Amino acid sequence: MTWPYQPDVELPEPFSKMEFTEADLTDRTEEAAADARSRFKGMRTGWFLPTADGKPTLYFDVLGGAEWTGACVDAATGRLYVSANHVGTAITMFRDDDPPDDRRAPKTAGQKIFEQNCAVCHGANRLGVGVFPPLRGLRHRMTDEALIQQIRGGKNAMPANPLMTEPDLKALVDYLMLRDRPIPAETPKTERPVYGFNGYQRFWDKDGYPANKPPWGTLNCIDLNSGKLEWKIPLGEYPALAAKGKPPWGTMNFGGPTVTAGGLVFCSGTLDNKIRAFDKTDGRQLWEAELPWDGSGPPAVYQIDGREYIVIAATGVMHLDTKRGDAWVAFALPNKP
Repeated sequence: MTWPYQPDVELPEPFSKMEFTEADLTDRTEEAAADARSRFKGMRTGWFLPTADGKPTLYFDVLGGAEWTGACVDAATGRLYVSANHVGTAITMFRDDDPPDDRRAPKTAGQKIFEQNCAVCHGANRLGVGVFPPLRGLRHRMTDEALIQQIRGGKNAMPANPLMTEPDLKALVDYLMLRDRPIPAETPKTERPVYGFNGYQRFWDKDGYPANKPPWGTLNCIDLNSGKLEWKIPLGEYPALAAKGKPPWGTMNFGGPTVTAGGLVFCSGTLDNKIRAFDKTDGRQLWEAELPWDGSGPPAVYQIDGREYIVIAATGVMHLDTKRGDAWVAFALPNKP
């Protein structure tokens, strides 16, 4: 039982949104918006909403908000700087006591129909592709009648298939409901239901960009004395969108900032493989440089013989699916004459 009074934290001000709503869906292009709306209709959203059996639940902040790369603090001003992501992730929990597929067994008629018509979205293993839901354990959450109606009429992002013959439809339903093949006798019986999930699926639009409105990555400054968000700017850009004249909308990032006594905030970890310097007072970008691979952590600052250096590990970032490498890259101002 929870305590009857559940206060909402007002300070510090949030730098990342928690709940995904329809108003957050992308409007980058009409086609991307229509595609995102159709898939959004098949998902659940809500404030700290738990996952439910068989239906994707869409969240912000599974991949940040803030991430493991952390934040930095300027002790002189009491300001905290933190990079953040702003992208959607869908999680689907489903009852999964289906036995493993026997690859040695001949394919049934229903399996062949499934692979021809359904596997592109739901996967040959029936675990779902991206935000499309898994179909394992389907017999626990749908009746034959509901399944037939959805195949015939379609639903949300799923197209209708009114021309499928009755024998093919029956074979497909029997396959999805595990009636067209024997369940191995050695399949273990469990005292309680067994559940699985299909991973942390990113909610991207049809062109590979986040399916929510930008900014998709940000650098944020919070005054720890007042709790107020002093400034928030997009962090990173997609070169293809920049070439079309789009403003910087930010990208997913896993780099983390470093603040210096000289008034600069350095940050990398964006999809464009760049490291940038910002004015710590107002967030204006002052400098950028391209790295051989994506920066994978906060830059380090050190000094030798009175000359200050910034060094960063450039290795690529697994969560960004960028190219991987191995380099340390250092920067410094020119020596004074």
